[in-house]
Amino acid sequence: MDASKLPKIMVGPLLMLIALAVPFFGETLTPRLGFGILFWMVYWWVTAVVDMKITCLVPIIVVAFYPFIPREDVLKLYMHKDLFLIVGASLITCAWVRWDLAKRVSLNFLSYFSNNTRVQAVGWFWLCGIASFVMGNTPVGAIFAPIAVAALFYAGYKTFQQRYDSKAASNVLVAVAWGASIGGMVTPLGGGQALVTWSFLNEYVGREVFFLDWTARMLPVSLLVMTVVSLVFYYVMKPDPEEERFKGTRDFYKQELKKMGPMSFEEKFTGYGFLLIIILAIARPLYVDVLSGPWFEWLHPAHMFFIFAMLLFIVPSKKEGETLLTIPTVVQNFPAAILFIWPGAIALGRVISKTGADAVFAGWLQPIIDAGTIPAIIGISVGSTFLSQFVSDTAAAGILIPIAMEAFNNWAGLQKGSVAFIWIAGASLSWSFAVVSATGAQAMVAGFGSNIKRMFYYGLLVAFICSIVTIIYFVITVGVLKLPFYTMPPGL
Repeated sequence: MDASKLPKIMVGPLLMLIALAVPFFGETLTPRLGFGILFWMVYWWVTAVVDMKITCLVPIIVVAFYPFIPREDVLKLYMHKDLFLIVGASLITCAWVRWDLAKRVSLNFLSYFSNNTRVQAVGWFWLCGIASFVMGNTPVGAIFAPIAVAALFYAGYKTFQQRYDSKAASNVLVAVAWGASIGGMVTPLGGGQALVTWSFLNEYVGREVFFLDWTARMLPVSLLVMTVVSLVFYYVMKPDPEEERFKGTRDFYKQELKKMGPMSFEEKFTGYGFLLIIILAIARPLYVDVLSGPWFEWLHPAHMFFIFAMLLFIVPSKKEGETLLTIPTVVQNFPAAILFIWPGAIALGRVISKTGADAVFAGWLQPIIDAGTIPAIIGISVGSTFLSQFVSDTAAAGILIPIAMEAFNNWAGLQKGSVAFIWIAGASLSWSFAVVSATGAQAMVAGFGSNIKRMFYYGLLVAFICSIVTIIYFVITVGVLKLPFYTMPPGL
């Protein structure tokens, strides 16, 4: 190790020690420790002063010195049911690379959106944003991040480091993550944060809020924010001049597609199998109540991706002596870093929750909430957006929605005065863009080579812009016009 890096490395633990000494971060040492671990990991991730995989081990390092949770439980922080989905989807797209399906998908995408790298980023952003209307950010990231990597692979960015060092390639991966997050509130199917908010709203109004009623209220602000973020991608997050275009032209991509000829058996099997799982995942609400019980657990999308990936190891290809997926193909193409960075981000979110740091943050919001309608709209929106940068958006929903329900129950003399503020908090929870622990999709693209520093700095900027747009939207619709569409329970 370069000795000159040691002082920079030590800044991480020093930030934790400073947090432990500051009462502002909690009355006891435990929540201060949560903030300290947060500051330490974010600093190391953003500066890349150590290998990102080492950063993911910080909670284990801290437990070795001070067991804020039982030592035997520390590894449980890193375990998550969606690991099956991430590994399975990544293995499948390894087979895509081997049999040139990744090349075919990439060429089709490039020929449609052109080779302009800014247009590419905007295209990926909208593709994933629309997909996230009906799927959680982690499944969207797990499905589209490997495909985006395959497209970048063909464009010349073949290694983790090449993608990390490239502004253009990193923008594409960031677009996947931010798209996966930003559309999450359009329906209750859009992610854990949407489902938690929807459940609280059902409980608060005393009946089921229909998906159509929910979407009618969340879609306008989501589309408005998505449009603004698209402008940021195109005009602000500029690539280097030499990366304004990926190699080739539309005609070149079309010619390359023509050379490939019709899809091979291997492409059809790996591609249509992948597509079938996506269709079953989207249609899951239609059959989950009928096909329930232990015999049908395999129909969970995470299980199906993993099972299908394992199947590829035994299905023979048309090439003699080779199956559709082999160990050499996995060794060559599997994004190993994701097995560290994604669980590390999950662990950080759980540390924040287990230490009580999330509750401390919630307490900071209370004075703003008590100051009046417009300050409260600002406080709820900024607080939701800010908290969702550092803990999972699902955890943020669990913290802030009950606060909104309690604080505004009699707002404007209404019997159910909190309804408007549940919409405001719910919308703002999906603007989580800066830190890899905020969403599973961001952790995933970091594992594929997205530049974490770039995602952090621009993520804070975009989160701020999204919060401003949300505030203006709800100040007009709720604070000034007091539209019953937002202030009254849906269906009344």
